[in-house]
Amino acid sequence: MLATLLPIRDRRDRVIGYSVSSCPADDRRGALDADDEARRTVDMVTSLSRLAGRSLVLPVTPTIVRDGALTRFASADVVWLLSTDALDNALTRKAVDRLLGIGFHFALDGFPDGAPLPPALVGSTIALDAQRISPPVLESRVRVLLDAGLRPLARGVDDRAIRHRVLASGISLYMGRLLTRAASAPVDRAAEASVLRAVSMLAAFADGRPPNAAFDTFVRDDPHLAASMLRAMKSSTLGVRGPRSVENAITMLGRDAVMDRLVGVTAQLIGDAAHDPEVGFAALRRARVAEQVGAALDAAPHPRARTLAGLLSVLDVALGIPPEVLRERLELPATLQDTLTERAHPLGQLIDVIEAMEYGWWDDLRARCTRLGIAPMVVGQAWQQAWRAARDELGFTRTELS
Repeated sequence: MLATLLPIRDRRDRVIGYSVSSCPADDRRGALDADDEARRTVDMVTSLSRLAGRSLVLPVTPTIVRDGALTRFASADVVWLLSTDALDNALTRKAVDRLLGIGFHFALDGFPDGAPLPPALVGSTIALDAQRISPPVLESRVRVLLDAGLRPLARGVDDRAIRHRVLASGISLYMGRLLTRAASAPVDRAAEASVLRAVSMLAAFADGRPPNAAFDTFVRDDPHLAASMLRAMKSSTLGVRGPRSVENAITMLGRDAVMDRLVGVTAQLIGDAAHDPEVGFAALRRARVAEQVGAALDAAPHPRARTLAGLLSVLDVALGIPPEVLRERLELPATLQDTLTERAHPLGQLIDVIEAMEYGWWDDLRARCTRLGIAPMVVGQAWQQAWRAARDELGFTRTELS
């Protein structure tokens, strides 16, 4: 199975959990029925929980709820998402009541138009599709849910207008694409400037040329970036005491090693600029997927170019700057310019693949992988490996990302 984790955010844009989206890895659509697909996803709970480090919301079918398959996950931090209509079945309703009684948690998918919900579901989450419900109906339904002691969760929040409408309706939880920070959030100008300088420096050596003295000057002339790099290097396993300065690190380790560390530092600064560590985490995760999977491209760009393409893919969100403007402001090779806008070159098409994986756009993922000649499962495996690598590279636990 292919599986991705979609961040669930609260009103303050903090990530409080992840929703699981999954799909069979092969293209034999219809080879598995809904119960088989759900069962395979449920079998991934342990590994996905370990990967996320947070609460998961995972879809299940009535059959799985009734047959007792969930009982082996009694200790997992999972909220099981069940169609609201499934409660119309007396056996399913009885099974839910039994599981609620022994400590399981359920969320419901869809507004409850039928019979009253079991009392034990008070306080539970109700998922609503923000794109398929008109604003007046959404506001009315949210009011009913809140009055009943339920927690509405809006999905499909893929642009800022929908986010504003959802939050104005009273919904406190939402999920969707990465979005530019709220207008009320202060801009971290120092982090933003350092990000642009770091990206320019990474781009200057994206063809694989060894960094020269210009790299030393670049680090020395940006105290904010130098301090961030020094903190990152001292927190890694470079020795008991670590380097005294970035210049000292260059002397000890060489420019190539320090430039490699610059990738993770840039990702962290991207999160600082966005006031959202999850954006920095996504940037580094995409960078590592692009670095790994991009090796399979014809005439594969240098690993530095592939890594930088992943970082560039979130810059518009993090900085609130349109891709076209970023392209004008940054001195980038043509291939990397393409990743910001047209994405007509293979590296840009790979970024499209990675975004489809991140957001669970499964049909798009298959089509985009076919165009590049890459198996979807290769992308899925690289994505999970990159998640672990980015988490470790950034040097903090998942609970510190919000």
